[in-house]
Amino acid sequence: MRKLKDALKRIAVIGAAMALTLGMAAPATTALAADLAGEVDPSTALEQNQKMATELDKNLETKVTLSFPGKREAEPSDVVFVLDKSAFSDDKAIYDQAKSFLDEVKAKAEADGLDIKVGVVIFNRIGNVQQGLTDVVTGYDAILEAMRANLSSGTNMHAGLLAAQSILKADTAVKDENKHVILISDGGTYLYCKNGDYTTPYTRSFGSVEGGSNWMGGIWEWQSREYHLNNTWKKFSDGSNFIYSQAMTSPEKLAEYLAYYKDQYQYSDKNWAQYDYEYTAEAANNGTTNPIPLDVNAPCNIDVAYISADDTFQAMADLGYDMNVYFRQKAGTDFDGSIFLKYLARNTNGGELDTNFNKLKAKLVDKIAAGSTVEDFIGADFDFINDPAKISLTANGEKLNPEKIDDTTYGFGKKSDGTYRFTLKFQAGEDEKLILTLNEAASPSKPVVLEYSERLVNVPTESGVHTLNVNESAVLHPIDGNGVSGDNYEFPVPTVEYTVPEPEQKPEQKPEEPTKPSADNTKKPAKKAKGGVPKTGDATMPAAVAGLLVAGVAAGAVGVAARRRNR
Repeated sequence: MRKLKDALKRIAVIGAAMALTLGMAAPATTALAADLAGEVDPSTALEQNQKMATELDKNLETKVTLSFPGKREAEPSDVVFVLDKSAFSDDKAIYDQAKSFLDEVKAKAEADGLDIKVGVVIFNRIGNVQQGLTDVVTGYDAILEAMRANLSSGTNMHAGLLAAQSILKADTAVKDENKHVILISDGGTYLYCKNGDYTTPYTRSFGSVEGGSNWMGGIWEWQSREYHLNNTWKKFSDGSNFIYSQAMTSPEKLAEYLAYYKDQYQYSDKNWAQYDYEYTAEAANNGTTNPIPLDVNAPCNIDVAYISADDTFQAMADLGYDMNVYFRQKAGTDFDGSIFLKYLARNTNGGELDTNFNKLKAKLVDKIAAGSTVEDFIGADFDFINDPAKISLTANGEKLNPEKIDDTTYGFGKKSDGTYRFTLKFQAGEDEKLILTLNEAASPSKPVVLEYSERLVNVPTESGVHTLNVNESAVLHPIDGNGVSGDNYEFPVPTVEYTVPEPEQKPEQKPEEPTKPSADNTKKPAKKAKGGVPKTGDATMPAAVAGLLVAGVAAGAVGVAARRRNR
């Protein structure tokens, strides 16, 4: 079948050539854009991902150029640091780790032309936007200065997450999946907010308890409930008492515990929310005049703080934000909030806390990493020319000539281990296509430019201008530095024009009037045409026969086109 197909293609091309020779058709092609050969400077960043084709030459061939990634399609990213400045947090460790990450991202963004903005939120009793979203390269010093800020008085993780949510939501130019939150905390929080207002903190207190003290809405309020009531009233699924200190032994127990108190806070007919009060400087020093009744069902302030922070955290995760949680605590502190942080990360990182920024860095800077591919479907009108002399690839400004691996596969940029930086595979048949595989990352400042040639095989024969798609489709399938697939990108489909002119119309010849006989009735010999051919009505026969021959071949070519592969 393939041999028959090739034979029919040759007949069509021969027919087109005969038509050109006889003056019946002539190619008049235009490209979608200028010939890129020698015009694209791969050492500079492209404005956009491109696919272009040159005009057809006398052999009905076009050179195709496919290049990526362009700046326009290199999706921008946002990163917001949410930093805990409470008494239990290890400020120096937090700053050192954040700065190290920032330095690496800045260097990569500067080298590869990446659009990355960074914001800084610090939470104490409220959420403080220390630095709005700022370009990591030009605003590097301002970002560092924001991270150095020293704030104290209270711990309100909910406020910090609300502030981060607010500035990320406002940046509509960045996709949700390209928004990243970095929460660095000791996991302790006992304040919360209402109605999305991260500048007003709330708490609640059991007040003065007999045999105890008024904890003023601070982090130890849970002790009043746990130390002065019968703790056997309810059990965890493992049989242990349903109390805060037991809940903080595992994320699973904490989930069970918070589910119960969330229901109490939101739906109980006792209206436990009525005991919330604003955490002002005066309230922090003097307590509340509206204490919560001491009751095992009453959610304490730390319960509500956990519930509120988790609701906001999960809401951002549900939008597609990349949520990262880091645990940092001063040595010797008597509060361990790591269980709550693991609970927060249960849906985004399998409940594991991050220990370094490598995974996040890979998400940000290696959008098109090793393993990414481009599928280029040739389509019905053209054939790929499987000739290494007509194939090249440029990467990071270096032109790489193809090395033949087998009859359908080429390698570019051979490495010391025998593998290649890029491979190109040609798949013939009904689904004729090229598959380019990247074995290294690509970036806007280091674009990949693939050049190859195609030949027109379904040559139009009908008079007029024919606009032909050089390929059917071309799709980039990106994989980031962590092996996670991103959104596919479809390249534009270039076109060329092929013109078949109208056949020349010969002027009509009037019949000759009969010649009157001469007086001497002597017949004169007939004139001979130039070259010795008699000038008779049969003089147009050779051209007519040639025209019929071309028309027959053209009709055969149309039949071949109709039966050619359909996709």
